[in-house]
This record gives sequence, C-alpha cells and structure tokens, in this order.
Amino acid sequence: MLRELTSTKMILHWTLMLTVFILCEHVKGWNSSSDTVTVPEVTELQALDMWRLEVKWMMDQKEEQRNQTYEIQVGRSTNMDIVDSMNVSRGSLEAVHTLVWTSQLPLNCVDHSIRIRFISGASPPSSWSSWKTIYGEMNLAHNEIKMFPDDQVLREGSTVMFCCIYPKETHITSMFFSNTPYKVINISPQVKAIRVENIKATNSFGVNFYCDRNSDVSAYNFVTFPPEKPFDFRCETEDMRHAYCLWKIHRAPNLEGDQRRKYTLQISDTKSVSCDVEDTDPASCRFDVIPHQITYNITLLVTNSLGQESETYTFSITDRVFPVPEHLEVTAGVFDLLVILQLNGSFKGLLLRCQTELEPGGIIQDLDKNGSDSMQYYAFRLQHLKPSKLYSVRGRCAVQRNDWGRWTIQRQFITEPLVTIDLWGQTREHPNRTITLLWKTVSSDSESYISAYEVCVGYRNTERNVCRNVTQTQVELTREINMSNITVRAVIQSGLSEPAHITIPSAHTESMLREKRIMGNEKGFQLTWTRDSTATCGYTIEWCMLGIALPCNLQWRKVPANQTFLNLTAGDFKAGVQYAFEIYGCSAEGHRRHEKQIGYLKEQKPTQRPTLDSSPNITWSSVKLKWSFNEKDPSHAGFITGYVITILDYSDAGSDLSSFRESVDDPHSKSWTVGGLEEDRPYTFQLAACTSAGCGPETTATFRTRQNYYLLMVKVLVPLLVLIGFCVCLWSFRNLIRGFPEESAGFLHIKALDLDDLYEANKKICTLMIEDCEWCDVEILDVQPIPAEKEWLTCAEDPSCSFITPKVTLPSGHLTTDVWLATHLTNFSYVSSVQQDVPSEELKTEATNQESEILGFSSDYVTSVAT
Repeated sequence: MLRELTSTKMILHWTLMLTVFILCEHVKGWNSSSDTVTVPEVTELQALDMWRLEVKWMMDQKEEQRNQTYEIQVGRSTNMDIVDSMNVSRGSLEAVHTLVWTSQLPLNCVDHSIRIRFISGASPPSSWSSWKTIYGEMNLAHNEIKMFPDDQVLREGSTVMFCCIYPKETHITSMFFSNTPYKVINISPQVKAIRVENIKATNSFGVNFYCDRNSDVSAYNFVTFPPEKPFDFRCETEDMRHAYCLWKIHRAPNLEGDQRRKYTLQISDTKSVSCDVEDTDPASCRFDVIPHQITYNITLLVTNSLGQESETYTFSITDRVFPVPEHLEVTAGVFDLLVILQLNGSFKGLLLRCQTELEPGGIIQDLDKNGSDSMQYYAFRLQHLKPSKLYSVRGRCAVQRNDWGRWTIQRQFITEPLVTIDLWGQTREHPNRTITLLWKTVSSDSESYISAYEVCVGYRNTERNVCRNVTQTQVELTREINMSNITVRAVIQSGLSEPAHITIPSAHTESMLREKRIMGNEKGFQLTWTRDSTATCGYTIEWCMLGIALPCNLQWRKVPANQTFLNLTAGDFKAGVQYAFEIYGCSAEGHRRHEKQIGYLKEQKPTQRPTLDSSPNITWSSVKLKWSFNEKDPSHAGFITGYVITILDYSDAGSDLSSFRESVDDPHSKSWTVGGLEEDRPYTFQLAACTSAGCGPETTATFRTRQNYYLLMVKVLVPLLVLIGFCVCLWSFRNLIRGFPEESAGFLHIKALDLDDLYEANKKICTLMIEDCEWCDVEILDVQPIPAEKEWLTCAEDPSCSFITPKVTLPSGHLTTDVWLATHLTNFSYVSSVQQDVPSEELKTEATNQESEILGFSSDYVTSVAT
C-alpha cells in the first residue's frame, strides 16, 4: 500500500515538471518570435489645443509592407488608466507617422500618456513602446480651484467633460453646468469632472460652470456651431467704382465679439478684404473695383473657431452693372412735372437707359444716353396732370442688354393749384369803422397771368352783391351794419380762380382780452393757446412784422381747428422789439378774437430813463423818491420788471464815496422811501428801469436831508430839566440847610454848563430821550408815616451816635423797596454830610431847637413812573 502511494506521487511530480518545461519552451519561442519585430518609437507628443493631442512615431521595418497596423493606447493620470485604445493603419513609405487624438476631458485637467505597438497578421505583435506623457496642471502648485474649460468655444451637440482641480484631496458628489447639478467623475483625488452630453448653443453671454454651489468662482464658455456654406452668392456694382458681394446664410450666428464669425473676400488671388458684416439678409461686403479689370474670381471665406467654409463666384463686371440714380429731383407745376435723375459713376463706353414711372396713371418714359465718367443728368417732363393732386414718381437705370437696376425711393408730390388766395381781414372801430382786406396768392407763377382781383361784398337778408376789381392785394372798405361776407377771386386768362371768402361777424362789443406774455428763443416763437369750442373752421394768428410800432406789415397764418399751436421761425423777428399776436377763432359766424399774446424774441436793456420828481418828501433820516415812467410802453426793449435805486454818499472829507443799492420789484410802483440816512447831508440818487436783460440808463438827482430839530431841542431841554429838578430837590430841604455856613455849601456853586456838556451829562445819567418814551405819568402822594417808620440822624462825633433804620412798611402799588430806600438814603446822606461841618455846640442847639421839626420830617414825596 505504501509503495503504491509513493509511485503515484512520483508520477505526479514528473508530470508537473514536464508541463513546466513545455510552457517554458513555448515562452522562449514566443520571445524569440517577438524579437524579430521592431518596437515603434514615439518621437513627439504635443497638445495642439485644450482638446487635441498630436503624437508622432517612427517604425524601422525590415520588410516593407503596403499597410502597417498599429495599436495605440491612451492612458490617463499617474495610474495609466486606459481611456482609449485604437488600431490605425499607415503606409510603410512614410518615415514619420502622425495621429491627432481628441479628448473629451480637457488636457489641462490631468496627465495623458500614449504608447504604441506594431501589429502584424503573420507574426505576433511587437512589444509596447515606452509611455510618452504630456502633463496637466494638477501637478502645479496652486491655492485656488482651477476649472477647465474656461472661455472656450464648444461645438453644439458634442459631449464635453468639465473638470475642477483642487489644491488638495477633496471629496464632492456634484458639480454644476448651467446651474444644473451633475454627478461627479473621480479622475484623481484632486481632480473631479462631470460629463455633459449634447450641449446646446448659447447666446452671446455663454453658459456657466462651477464646482461648488457656495463658491463665487465660475467659468463661462460659449457653445456654437461650425460655419455653414453660404448660398446665393453673387457680386455686382452700381457705379463701376465699388462692387458689392451678397450672400445668404441658413442660420444666423449666435455669438458676438471675438467669437463671432469672420468673413473675408479673396479677390482674384491678388488681395483680400475683411468684411464687417451686419446681421442682415442678405449679408453684403464691399470692395473697390480694380481699374481695367473685367473678369473677377471672388472667394468668400467664412470662419470661426470650429471650422471654415467657402464659396467662389466668377463674373465679368460689365455684365454685373446695375446703375442706381443717387438723387431724384421733382418740380411740380399745375399741369406738368419735371423729373431729374442724377447718376454718378464711371460708365464711359457703356450705353445707359433710364426710366421714370408716375402713379397714379402708370406713365412710363425712357431715355437713352451714352455713359461718361462724370455726373450725368436725365430730365423727364411728364404732362397732362391734374392741379392740386397727389402723385408719386420713381426712377431706375440700366446698362444696355443688362437687367434693370433697383428703383429709387418713391417721391410723393402735389401738383400746384391754379390759383389759391389766402384772405384775411382786419376790422377797426376807431376812428372809423373800416375793414382792411389783405390776401396772398399761392401759385408758382401767379404773378405772370393774374390781371386783377375781383372783390365782392355780400349783405345780410338780401341777395345784393357789390363787386369791383382791384390790382393790389390790399383794399380798405367802410364797414356797414348789414355786411355779411366778402369774396375775393383772381382774374386769370382762363377765367376766375376758386373764391376765397371771409365772413363779417355781426356787430357786438368785444370784451377786453387779458394780454398773455410770452418769450421767444433762438428758434423763434412757439405759440400755444387754449382750445375754442366755437372755432369750427380753424384759427388765424396775426402779427406785425415790424413790432408794435407803425408802419405795421401785417402778417397772418391759418391753422386747422384741431391745432392749438404755431411755431414761427426766428429769422422773421428782431430782438428788442415787442410783437403782439392775436389769435382769432373761425366759425360760421366769422372770426372772433380768442387770445392776445405779446412778447419779445429776445429782451434787451431799456433805452428810456425814468423821470424823477424834483420835490420829494425829505426828512432828517429819509427821502421818499417819486418818479414817472410808462412801464407798458410797447416801444420798450423788454418787459419792465422793476427799478434799481443807487444811493451815493459823499463823506465830510469829500474824497471818500460810499454807495448802496435798493431794488423796487414792482414795475407799477412809482415811489420808494430810502431810510437810514444821516441828517443834513447831501445824497445823490440814481434811478434806472430794468428788464430781464439788465438795467437801462440812469436818471440822477441830488437831495439834502433836513436837520434834526428834535434832537437839538433835546440837547437844550434835558440839561435845563436836570437843573430845574436839582433846584426842586434843594427847595425840599431848605429848612435843613438854612443857616449853614457859606463855605459848607460851596458845592452849590454850580458853574454854568454849555449845552454840549449838559447833553453829555444827560447821556451819562441815562436820561431817556423824548422819542424813547411813549408817555410818562408823575404822581405825588401825601404819605403820613408813623414814628416807628422815621429815620433818625444823631451826631457823628458822639460814640453812641448811630444811624438807626427801623423796619419800614412801604405803601403798596407805588414804589419798589429798592427805589424807596435809595430815595430816602440819598436824602438823609445829603443831610448827614451837611451836618458834619457844623460845630458840635451849634449842632446841639440846633438839634434842640428843631427837634420838633425833625420829628415832623418825612419823605412825603413818592414818585411813580408808568410807561
């Protein structure tokens, strides 16, 4: 049993050894077979752009084969993840083979590597070449998220991958394209991507892509489509100086700026012209005609970042000439029309034909003429037209045997009327009741065949008409009570023109219209007025061309009833002249005044001086000026807005001059009081009238203020009143000072003061001026004091002598305590000072003798002043 087991193990062992030997022999044979095939060599690997990778390789093949097959693998990232594998065939005669591989993921996102091996049908494939790598930006140090693609033009309908490169390893689950989340593809720990299929074309602002919803960093790309082949491509010229190529496109481009399509004309392989094409259909591009060149081969190139398309057109320029008149001039008459076509170009050697078409009527005229290199005119006269009718005319030209050029823009016109009379009448009540008729004829040649005008006057309640012929365009009629209407017609060779009539309103008293002030500008007058519900046949505005002043060249303008404005150009008016515009409303009963407006095209300074009154009201501190001036005079150069008074003050020195101004804003005011002046002083007053443009010439007058006699009386009376008051005070104390030595009363020797000293003294004691007091009331009361209220005065030399002031009760309602005490203290202080100079013996005796008098003394005079 053991022996059989040992034998079985030996058999298995040798069988395994034999199998390994056979396998090794087969591997050796394979290696020797592979070594006979050369390994391709990758010579160059480069990125053509963000998406395309170009690889170049060489193959040292001993045996030449017609076609050689290679297997190419593309690896991504450092792990060499195979993302694409393909077999390509190349001719053996090529020394260097080239392949361009397009990636869905931008090459900037991650490293991309390529290796190649040769595949032969008769023998095993060669070994792989070494990996050739082009590196992305994931290996570059950075602190911010990088996003690719950014600011790129992508192809509509393609599948594109968008990547975000993070500074460090990141784990995210979604990224966003056009604000839509997409599932993240993990390219590497730092590189994340999303795949967007069938992307749609965007507008000129592009589509956004961002890595994180909370991030404010995003990338914008543009999605468009490759250029399309233009169709209906053709070229032509209108003047043989410049040619135009036109074409149409199926689909308008969706991008602008640098991403916009570019159009280029290649002219006969000699020059190219870059076209600035607008979004029009058909599009066009202009180039200069080459002198003496007849045949042109034009190629139009349409390119953008996704590709290029072209279209070619060959032509003879003489076959593609389609002249277009650059100007069409129309002169309409009463029965005919003159049309002039102006053609400008280099048409020498060509036979031209021009044509006009008139509508309505369908009148067509042709005119042939040899072309030239200068300006050419083709004149057409169309006849048998109707007066005052609306027509339209257009023209076109062509080169003989070529198609017609395009029509000019249609010009509309109205043929002239036979004669149209614009009639207006001006009614005056003073000094006589008259009607002045004025009219104008509207005709291109009315003066040549109008022999006279027929003026007919109709009357109310009767069929009576009085007519007469005049040759002037103005006539004055005496207004009669029953006049109803006046008709004027022109007398021409064919008879009478259409009548123009005016209705005379019945006699009535018109109310005075308030004048409305207006102001023009550099364009003229823009008149507006309120709508008159009774004006059924329009409005008439009349004015004088020479302003208000006579003679008056009366002008008028008529507007329809639905129009309440009129613009008059400035060229017919002058600055500084007042114009009066009267608006009349037209009705079946005639014209009645509706509004009156006066104004200036531009105001200027007044030219007239006000007249100052030579006898103004003058006081010691003011002068009331009076003047005369007609502020409503229409001859003024502007509306009077007020007056300016300039006051000149000459100082005592005579050299210094001071002035100030006062304004009078009311133009109707004719007086003004200038106050705050000094007494007995000359002032010069300058008065000028003003408009909004400034002030005019000045009227000058000088007046002297009066002397202030009241102040002089105060200077005299105040010192006298002070002296009288002082004497009264002394008289009240006559018993106390009786018998005083003369030297003790030396202070009573008052020296006579002059008036100025008394006036200064009066100011120092703050005496009120007469004008400062409204009224004064002096009230004297006889107050009987009790013994306890008296103030006793004892000898100042006696040590026991003291000044006793008992409690005093004041009479209510007359004096305050301060005033009452001040009065009594002043009186007794005065007496005390007198008694101190008397000898003590005399004082005792005098005190004994007058004790009763002292006991009876009291301040019986209380003064109360009310103001």
